[in-house]
Amino acid sequence: MTTPAWLGIGAQRSGTTWFTDLLTQHPEIGLGTNGKKEQHLLHKVGDGLVPASDYLDLFPDDGVRRGEWTPQYLRHASAPATAARLLGPDVPVLVLLRDPVERFLSAMRLAATRATSPWPYPVPITVQGFSGFYADQLAMWAHHVGRERLVVMVYESVRRAPQAAVDAVWARLGLAPVALTDVDRPSRSSSHATWEPPEGLVESLEVLYRPQVGRLADDWDLDLSSWSLQR
Repeated sequence: MTTPAWLGIGAQRSGTTWFTDLLTQHPEIGLGTNGKKEQHLLHKVGDGLVPASDYLDLFPDDGVRRGEWTPQYLRHASAPATAARLLGPDVPVLVLLRDPVERFLSAMRLAATRATSPWPYPVPITVQGFSGFYADQLAMWAHHVGRERLVVMVYESVRRAPQAAVDAVWARLGLAPVALTDVDRPSRSSSHATWEPPEGLVESLEVLYRPQVGRLADDWDLDLSSWSLQR
């Protein structure tokens, strides 16, 4: 049975497309054979909608360390147990986390960019609220795959030192570093629309996320000083 060599699980609107583009600059790193960054399959396998072979066959043992990064996996309750069953024992699980308030606003701007209605309401705003519950989501993943498999990175820190962050992941995969290029190239998933939050929404998000951020700092020893809730 084949398996991804690495798996990215989140978080949405936390630079995952940008970081995947950097990660795959290494000549020995690649995506699945269909070339997609996001497969959106682990939870479907777990829910019995598709067979495991539909997923695993995308990652043949061909000498390329292939993987994928689907941000939805972080918040999807069917994905962690499925990953624990399907992934090889040494496969790292990569996570990028962004200031949850900024992440929420970015997600709503992207939804507005893609929407045909004036602004994305009401379902996206509810889903995006839960998407910032990083501490709960990481606890779910750690329970199934083990804390030692999780490589948790802070987006704002990675933006300041992308080469070091990518080098660390390559080293985890047994690869020597290569020099990155086009580090500041805009992501393919950049949003272009504006979206102004309703009065009081940001303050509500700050109250909602403050316990999550505190747990992240304590449980995962992360430097969150760049996040608004920690300043």
